[in-house]
Amino acid sequence: MNTFLAILTCFSYCFIFVMYTIKIAKYLKLPIHLRWELYPVMHEEAYHYGGSCFEKKDWWTYPRTKFLYRTFGYLLKDYLYFESYLKKGITYWLFLYISHIGFILLMFLQIIVILGAVLNLNGISVIKTSPYTLGYLLYFLTEFIGPLSFIAGIIGNFGLLIMRVIKSDLKLYTSPLMYYGYLFHILLYVSGFITWHKGNYSLIQYREFWEGLFKLQPIDVTPDLAFFIILMGLHLLYLPFTRAIHYITRLFAFYLIRWDDKPNIRGGELEKKIIEQLNKNVSWSGPHIESGKRWSDQFTNSG
Repeated sequence: MNTFLAILTCFSYCFIFVMYTIKIAKYLKLPIHLRWELYPVMHEEAYHYGGSCFEKKDWWTYPRTKFLYRTFGYLLKDYLYFESYLKKGITYWLFLYISHIGFILLMFLQIIVILGAVLNLNGISVIKTSPYTLGYLLYFLTEFIGPLSFIAGIIGNFGLLIMRVIKSDLKLYTSPLMYYGYLFHILLYVSGFITWHKGNYSLIQYREFWEGLFKLQPIDVTPDLAFFIILMGLHLLYLPFTRAIHYITRLFAFYLIRWDDKPNIRGGELEKKIIEQLNKNVSWSGPHIESGKRWSDQFTNSG
């Protein structure tokens, strides 16, 4: 069993890394987007009063100053607040918020457990009485984040599941796969909570499991921890096929689409990309579009 757990864990972490890399590369290679033209753009100097770079004559010739701290603040609020959902209904927003916090903390828990294993292997003990500040901190972070993640995940996913069953407007847009996702996550968080509770509230054996992986010497673990490790591995294998990648793609949506205000300079990279797209053939047809012709021909003949 210990060898199986080690192989599953290594494979699942490698799998999700490779799949997310492939998906990100695919998104970055997509055709250039249509410019939103929504001003003011968050990072602009004149944003505070609703202005834009267009206020200057020959605006594209001026150096562009971007105030990125505004964008970071907005993204942090977007990731942690879900304001758009709050406007649609506080009950659904509350369960959605709790479930997301549970998911984020679960990922953070994996990081600190793995980091704790690395520190232990390098002589920095991660225990309650550790003489090292970092080891002491990671020990108590595990004790705090573990139950918080598991409890939030159980409450959030259970609440979302119930709401999608009883509310007709949500039920209409809920696929069987989404129901499976809620049930699977509830089981994952319940198993994690049981493991945390039986493990003296510090997940010491889970950290030792990772130490064994790094030393290529898998250790035997308790049945409850083994079950959690299996579910965690399946969770990582399952994630690339869900919408969970929106944690990453939202960055693209904001920085590469919504806030993309690069000027189209003659002879520049943006112009080359636009020309490349215009030279592609249209694969569909309509009253105003002829299939098989290039986009540039459609525009030329439209008048």
